[in-house]
Amino acid sequence: MKKTFIFIFVAALLPSMAFAQLKVSSYGNVTISAPTQGTTLSLESQDKAYWPLSLAGKNKGLKISLENTTSDATVASYALHLSTKNYADVSSHGIFANATNYGTSSRVVGISGTASGKSSGDIVGVYGGLTTTLNGAGIYGGTTISPVAVDGRYAGYFRGNVKVTGTIDGTLVTTSDGQLKENVQSIEADADEGEGVLAKLELLTPVTYNYKDTNTATAGHLMNAATREGDAVEDDLDILTDEVVDADEPNQVMLKKHFGFIAQELQQVYPDLVYEQDNGYLAVNYTELIPILVQSIKELNAKVEELSANGRVSRSPLLRDGEEEGVGEEEVTAIDNALAASDMASMSQNVPNPFTEKTDIAIYLPETVQTATLYIYDLSGKQLEQHLITGRGDTVMTIHADKMDAGMYVYSLIADRKVVTTKKMIVVK
Repeated sequence: MKKTFIFIFVAALLPSMAFAQLKVSSYGNVTISAPTQGTTLSLESQDKAYWPLSLAGKNKGLKISLENTTSDATVASYALHLSTKNYADVSSHGIFANATNYGTSSRVVGISGTASGKSSGDIVGVYGGLTTTLNGAGIYGGTTISPVAVDGRYAGYFRGNVKVTGTIDGTLVTTSDGQLKENVQSIEADADEGEGVLAKLELLTPVTYNYKDTNTATAGHLMNAATREGDAVEDDLDILTDEVVDADEPNQVMLKKHFGFIAQELQQVYPDLVYEQDNGYLAVNYTELIPILVQSIKELNAKVEELSANGRVSRSPLLRDGEEEGVGEEEVTAIDNALAASDMASMSQNVPNPFTEKTDIAIYLPETVQTATLYIYDLSGKQLEQHLITGRGDTVMTIHADKMDAGMYVYSLIADRKVVTTKKMIVVK
């Protein structure tokens, strides 16, 4: 049967290969050697409903090896060159790849592209370009196979979440046109009644941190996957070039110190700024923190103006009317404010916040204060604890969470029967 098939196949090819060399091995392998000019093999189907070429195999599909030895820089080298022209109102694909694997631990890739070399030119694994003035994208990626109408001209258009393990170089913009928004209201109106944005921001603790894992390589995972595949080991190792294997060096993002918030803490205060990713970790929308910070500055300015109007922020008699030579207006105001603050009791936000076992609260009490007490309430207003503060000046109160359930609590400093300030703390367990 095999010999009969080979005979028919060879007979069909002979008319178009009068000047080519056809070799058939004892195993049935067919080799065609083309002349110096012309196409080695040309297939054409007269029936538009059928494929000119169809391949069916087990484990292996189509492998193309190309070696370009010419020194002519004008001669391009292609392992596979496809051109599609479509004059009908149907989808047209230059390459359509559908990979399906029914294994439980193997990697499944529709199209995989790698590039290596020592050329001074561009080395690109996969390239996509848009050669039309109409809307479209050079590369389109989606978490579903259903395409959407692209509303502009983009080098890359992605429908779904995009993750980058390195940096992004460019100008990041967010669509913020008023025509696309509804339920618009000021941040001040959105804040808790009687609290304001500034008080909510005081619940947050800015932190510095480093990422734990400094190894961003995928080469090791690819190697493990290739090993599990058995027969596929050789082919998978072919695509693991030296550049890919060496990619396990940590990048700058993993090495540098970062500044931000703990997502779990921010979620308690501004839950709409925190997103849960598919891998279960929490992510923060830092961009939309900017309007909140602007609102907090406006609130702070309003408080300064109110204190100034009430005479609570005044110039020191020694520095009034610029009597001290060489002291400018800004320096005078700063000294005045510092002197006024030194006579007032104060309480800082607890650190850390949230906390699991214990947290510290920094308190300052002037020597003139007779009595001072720290009270802790739950959100229903029930008093849970009270701590008498005997020291004056700078002192630290340590609060333990052994008798507190997970949740948010309110704590107030009362000095000489007057509320100094009230803040919130969060317990997590």
